[in-house]
Amino acid sequence: MGDIITMEQTTASLEPRHPVRVVSERTGLSPHVLRVWERRYQAVAPARSEGSQRLYSDADVERLTLLHRASAGGRNVSQLVPLTNAQLRELISDDDAARTRRVSPASAELPEAQLAVTEAMAAVEALDGDRLNGILKRALLRHGIAVGAEQVIVPLLTLIGERWHAGELPPSHEHLATAIIQHTLTDVVHDSAAGPLTRPRILVATPAGQRHELGAMLVAATAAPLGWNVLYLGQDLPVRDIARAAELGMARVVALSLVYPANDERLAAELKWLTTVLAPQVTLVFGGAAAEGYAEDIPAGKVMVLNSLTGMRELLVREAAAR
Repeated sequence: MGDIITMEQTTASLEPRHPVRVVSERTGLSPHVLRVWERRYQAVAPARSEGSQRLYSDADVERLTLLHRASAGGRNVSQLVPLTNAQLRELISDDDAARTRRVSPASAELPEAQLAVTEAMAAVEALDGDRLNGILKRALLRHGIAVGAEQVIVPLLTLIGERWHAGELPPSHEHLATAIIQHTLTDVVHDSAAGPLTRPRILVATPAGQRHELGAMLVAATAAPLGWNVLYLGQDLPVRDIARAAELGMARVVALSLVYPANDERLAAELKWLTTVLAPQVTLVFGGAAAEGYAEDIPAGKVMVLNSLTGMRELLVREAAAR
C-alpha cells in the first residue's frame, strides 16, 4: 500500500528552514554553484530570513539534488530546469539503466577499481608516496587511462577532499597525494600528447590565474584514448594565447578548467571575449568548481559546462563521430 502524504507533511516540505551550508552538504553543490543556478536558471527560489540569508525548503533540496544527478550525465542545467521532478527522476533512471547496459571496462571493472581507491587512500593515510604511485600506475595499466582516471583517480580526489574538509586528513597528506597524482598524470598526458594530426584536436588548459591543474590533466588523459590529438598547454595561460593556440593548432574542442578563484572579473571578461574570436566550428567547454559562475554571463549556446569525465567523454565521442 502506498504512503499517504498528509497536508501537514506537504506544508512542512515547503517550509524554508535550511541554510546554504546545509543545502550544499546535502546536494553536493557548492554555495557558488547554488547561487549561479538560482540567478541564471531559476532552479529554485529560496526564501529569505530576517537577516536576508537564503533559506531552502525540503522541496528545494529535493529539486536541486535531482538537477545535480541529472546534470552528471553531461546535460546542461538549462535543459533540465523546465522538467518536472517526475521527468527528472525518469531521466536519471534511464541514464542509470543505460550505464548498466553499456558494455564497457568502466562497468565491468568497477569493483576492482573501488578496491584500488581503498588501497590508494590507505597509502595516503600512511604517507607512503611510493605505494600510492604504484597503485595509481597499476590502475591505469589495468583499467586503461580513461577508466582508471574516472573510476580510480577522480573518486580518490573526492575522498581526499572530503576527508580534508572534515578535518580528518592533515594538509601534509593532502599535499603528498596531490603531488603524486599530478606526477602520475603528467606522465600520462606527456605520452598522450602525441598522435597523428589527422585526428580531431582538443586544446586543454587553465587560463591565467587558475593554477589548479588536475582537472585539466584528467580531461587530457581521457581524450587521447578516444582518438583525439591532445594539445595540452598546462596551467595559468593568458586567454589571448589560448585563442591563438586554438587557431594555429586547428582545435576542434577547447576545454578549460576553472576552479579558483571563482569571481575574477577580468578573467570573466576575457572568457567572454574568447567566445567571440573562436571559430564557429570550435566547441568551448568549461569544467571545474567555478565553471558555472564564469559561464553565467556568456550568451547561451557559446559554451558548454561539463563537470564530469563521463560528460566530457560522451561529448568527445559525439564530436569525433560528427567530424
